[in-house]
Amino acid sequence: MTAAIPTGPVSWRLERDDRAVTFASCGEISVFTDTASTLMSSAHAHPAWTLLVPVDGGRVTLLADGKGRVDDDGFLIPPRTWHRVKTEGPHVAVYLEASMAARPKTERPRRIPTTVARRMLDSLAVDSGIDPSSAIADLDTSFQHLRPVDPRVTAVIDALPGGLRLDVLAAEIGMSPSRLRAVVHDAVGVPLTQLRLWSRLGHALALLPYGSAADAAATAGFADQAHFTRTARRFMGRTPAELSPRNLSLRPPNPRWRASAAAVAAR
Repeated sequence: MTAAIPTGPVSWRLERDDRAVTFASCGEISVFTDTASTLMSSAHAHPAWTLLVPVDGGRVTLLADGKGRVDDDGFLIPPRTWHRVKTEGPHVAVYLEASMAARPKTERPRRIPTTVARRMLDSLAVDSGIDPSSAIADLDTSFQHLRPVDPRVTAVIDALPGGLRLDVLAAEIGMSPSRLRAVVHDAVGVPLTQLRLWSRLGHALALLPYGSAADAAATAGFADQAHFTRTARRFMGRTPAELSPRNLSLRPPNPRWRASAAAVAAR
């Protein structure tokens, strides 16, 4: 039987020997952690803000804008910025929905000093269980200069996981579909079609450890498993199998995260 699309906060943890991979998602924020190094990804662009931070002595290599950067600090990557990454050692990737901030003035990644990145990671409590409520309540100062997004845009993006047609969403806020697409793109710099695919990708990744990739793809609304894989490569630079390694064993998620994430989802 195909699993249902998660309607609230979701998380999983995969472990074996000295490696652990975790995923957690709660509305505006998604987090990946991995204690192992990763090979260079294919070129990709997230339709979300990304904070990529090495931890516990790790390093990140980032290729973007024709330049290569290797650092033990973090990187803030704006939406739709094409790049490739590899990691040496433990690292954390935090994905912030594009609607949380207005359209960026530049698509260039920028270095985030260790102290700034660590403060945000501490609010997420990634070492002992992800706590989105703290992060959303006290986002990093890097985002304070960005103006709020039109609440109509936020409402539409929040409705994307429900799978409503674009014309239905547009009618609910009193716009034509073409006008809605233009307003969303102007506000966050990401096409509405990409935001819908990003939402589906998050749902599919949440289901991966519990069944086949084909079932996860179908439940999340992809045309087929190949469509799911193409979307993962396009947005994450890795296949579903690389993001949720099948050679690791599923472990119970941290109950602290579930409690705090449920509080955020209920707002």
